[in-house]
Amino acid sequence: MGRKKKKPAKPWCWYCGREFDDEKILIQHQKAKHFKCHICHKKLYTGPGLAIHCMQVHKETIDKVPNSLPNRNNVDIEIYGMEGIPDEDIKEHERQKQAGELIVSDDGNDSDSSRTQNTGFNQPAVALPSVPQGGMMPHMPSMMRGPMQGMQYIPGGPMMGPMHPMGMGPMGPMGKYL
Repeated sequence: MGRKKKKPAKPWCWYCGREFDDEKILIQHQKAKHFKCHICHKKLYTGPGLAIHCMQVHKETIDKVPNSLPNRNNVDIEIYGMEGIPDEDIKEHERQKQAGELIVSDDGNDSDSSRTQNTGFNQPAVALPSVPQGGMMPHMPSMMRGPMQGMQYIPGGPMMGPMHPMGMGPMGPMGKYL
């Protein structure tokens, strides 16, 4: 009888505590849930990468990693998959797992109601105008609601100006001025 081998720990997300079977899936999760730009929906690789992107591209400061636990929302810690997780947090995670204290969401949709959903973005509460049925804003000119009067529309082709009788141009017969 030899010594019992310690099986490798499952990869887990430092930001929300969820466990995964594979580190590649963990990285996909982090990009989709924690490192996704709320403005252009670009998926980045790290919290600092998201903060830099938002500042350079959108001129907006983010102070927290989205959808993270309250004590795990620091944008300055560079974590990619399991790399960069502080050693004390890895030890604490293993201790909680062995003690049976770890609550893990296995439903696959990240909708654990016991978690605090923190977007981490400084967004003002703004009421957006409602768009009436038909998709047009009420203040839009009526000519924008359909093809313009006097214009001929050919599907897939360009808008053409008003059509004149054959041989008659806008200046009179065959381009002669009237």
